[in-house]
Amino acid sequence: MRFAETAFSLDSSDPRVQCTLGYISMTWRDFKRAEHHLNLAKAMNPNDATILILWASLQGALGRPELGLAGAEIACRLNTLHPSWYNYYKARLLFLGGRYSEAALLLEQRTFDTPETEPRDMAWRAASYAQLDRLEDAKSCAEAFVRAVGKRWCGDPTAGPSEYTDWLIDVSYLERADDMLHLRDALKLAGLPA
Repeated sequence: MRFAETAFSLDSSDPRVQCTLGYISMTWRDFKRAEHHLNLAKAMNPNDATILILWASLQGALGRPELGLAGAEIACRLNTLHPSWYNYYKARLLFLGGRYSEAALLLEQRTFDTPETEPRDMAWRAASYAQLDRLEDAKSCAEAFVRAVGKRWCGDPTAGPSEYTDWLIDVSYLERADDMLHLRDALKLAGLPA
């Protein structure tokens, strides 16, 4: 945050600086500030695919997944060879918008060869499968999530699946309690202690 604010003080007319400050604000759960800076970044450069995908992600965090999906689609069209992390955000928007099959498909593509490399994606994949009533697949993905987070966990050594799930909910940066509950309920269906 300190570096983003320093960059902003040096050149607030740079759309990437605005975008960075907005994104960092979202991770600090300062959604009003995030929206202000990401809206400015988008207005300053509406054809920057990176700005658009991060702006789209914020729309999902604010409970506007359909608006976010429209932005994500434009970002993907602007950058036809976009990095796979664009789908990290797009899949969450699809899930939040109730489009579970599409979310699951994107997440399958992201995690097919390396299921434990992207633990957050495995949890969202588990949640998507649970919403589709594919409970065996959901439980398998939930187990992969727990294994992957367990290998990387640097917090309380007695932590387990319950704390991992709480961590996932926290780093999903959802402003609305209903959206957090939606994700938590789907994770519970997948077999996680949510």
